[in-house]
Amino acid sequence: MMKTTYSVELEANAYMDDLFNGTLEECREYIANNYTAEEIAEENVRIAKILVDEDGCVAECLDIIEA
Repeated sequence: MMKTTYSVELEANAYMDDLFNGTLEECREYIANNYTAEEIAEENVRIAKILVDEDGCVAECLDIIEA
């Protein structure tokens, strides 16, 4: 069964590693609690809407949301 979730990612690691996964609001809260506006711009922080399979592996990136 596929599930949609959200992931906080950085350009510094080529957006390959998820820093935090959760709902869109949880991801926004994570960013607000861990990054300043300058760091968000400098690190190119973004939120990806992703589709994960039953094993928790990313199957597809559905959308990119700017932090």
